[in-house]
Amino acid sequence: MSDIAAPKRTRNSASFADVIVFIVAFALFVFGLYLFGAAFSSPEGTEFWVFWGGLLASSFAFLVPIVYRWARDSRR
Repeated sequence: MSDIAAPKRTRNSASFADVIVFIVAFALFVFGLYLFGAAFSSPEGTEFWVFWGGLLASSFAFLVPIVYRWARDSRR
């Protein structure tokens, strides 16, 4: 029989920059949720813009880690 040995796993640890990117992305996401709710009590005529600001903030919260990983990827 063949002896199939699984390669050893390397321990993944987060760097300081990874933690900062996570905190920034999480803060953007929570701020976007806040803007979603604030749109319903904002002054007349600004509801649309406040809601869209929340949508953009939440979208950027997902975009920030993706761009960070793409810029940091060493397989290029």
